Amino acid sequence: MENHGYFCQDSDRVEKLINKVGHKNFGALIDMGNFLCADERPEHAVGVLAPYAKHVHAKDFHVKSGMGPNPGEGFFKSRGGNYLRGAIVGHGNVPVDQCINIIKSSGYDGYISIEFEGLENPVVGTSIGMKYLKRFV
Repeated sequence: MENHGYFCQDSDRVEKLINKVGHKNFGALIDMGNFLCADERPEHAVGVLAPYAKHVHAKDFHVKSGMGPNPGEGFFKSRGGNYLRGAIVGHGNVPVDQCINIIKSSGYDGYISIEFEGLENPVVGTSIGMKYLKRFV
């Protein structure tokens, strides 16, 4: 179950669903960036769902307060009205290294993939993000 879409992006909602299903093969695909779409702190949300991790996406976003003007092209609104734009992993506001440490501390030893949604060239953006991510994995 990926924390994706406005209905299931919150860590508490995903955790409730996983526990309700109650099967060892049903767990979380943790996308550390998606929590920002629901205005939840990624490091808190990753900590909630880390015990249920079956796969992890490293994703980053630039975040601008919804109290300011719309930054323009490439940005979209979070549930609470903040502005988000995809970023190279390690260049945005997601505390990627902290999230990875939380995941590793939980005992997760599976794959961590990069999900890149930035405006940069995808090959360049993914390559830079991979170099950053390898420092922590």
